[in-house]
Amino acid sequence: MGDSQDSDPFLVTPETDEYDALGFLVRNRGERYSPAEIAARADISEASASKTLTRLSEKELVEHDKGTYYVNPDRAEHLKNRLESVDAAVQLFEAAPDDDAYAEPGWEDHVPSIDKNGNNGEPRSETSSSDLVEDPQE
Repeated sequence: MGDSQDSDPFLVTPETDEYDALGFLVRNRGERYSPAEIAARADISEASASKTLTRLSEKELVEHDKGTYYVNPDRAEHLKNRLESVDAAVQLFEAAPDDDAYAEPGWEDHVPSIDKNGNNGEPRSETSSSDLVEDPQE
């Protein structure tokens, strides 16, 4: 496994068999499990467990040896942190209000205090900002 994964986007998304299997193996780092054991303990179907673990292996997220799969102990903490980051992003998204006006395209058109030309919603006047400051010597 190379270090190239540090700059790559995380290759596993939440609410997938890959995510559940990887999470299980990260939590049980140092242990080796058969696809059937992982399926039972990670609550994924046994029919998809082998394909799921093959994909995780191809993505170099898990190791396999003699019919068992495991997380390399040297990478376990890194993978744990990546899973926690993905979980935090999901929670942030789920906590966003459904009526978030800023999520809609063109939201800035509905806010009069923001003008795309920098006018703060007001027409430009000939008065400069320096004209508005009083001279302390006067």
